[in-house]
Amino acid sequence: MSKLIFLDTGVLGKLIHPDVEQGKIRLAQNPESEVKESIREAIECTEWLDTLIDEKKYPVAISEIANYEARREHIRRIRDRKSGLKEKAKARKAIEKLEQLITKQGVAYFPVISKEGNVMQEAAELWALARNNSYVAYDADLIIAAQAVIIKRMGIEVIIATTDTEDFNRLLKPHHSAARGWRDIKP
Repeated sequence: MSKLIFLDTGVLGKLIHPDVEQGKIRLAQNPESEVKESIREAIECTEWLDTLIDEKKYPVAISEIANYEARREHIRRIRDRKSGLKEKAKARKAIEKLEQLITKQGVAYFPVISKEGNVMQEAAELWALARNNSYVAYDADLIIAAQAVIIKRMGIEVIIATTDTEDFNRLLKPHHSAARGWRDIKP
């Protein structure tokens, strides 16, 4: 069975962090530079993805719902009259990076609509499973997990690369699929 790495929104957010390039420059000039931990983690995540793609060990994919989640806050910032010019510029840069990532060679894009199965119906099934087992799952996570279930039915093992494995693993366990922290997925 082939494998597919499906990027969750938390990982996607790191990959489109608007300050990665500036952070890389600062660290190249001085490895001891003061760079925020979030930027260091975004740099590490970007390098991780590039290695995954370059080594072609696993194909990588982005869900349409993860795109939506990653994009919406940046659009809000751009359109918010209270946002300053610098904040709007960073939001535009993040959206630009998201567009580049979605169209990047080696990254597939999975729409919510699928001829292989009804993603929203599968998400409703997962929601019911979650509620009947006394836990709450976010709608976007349910949709991402539903896509993983449908892709697995196609004979492709899906590993959701995430920053929080607990919710996904509770949803995916009955389907013999799993989520892993992105750092735990070795290229």
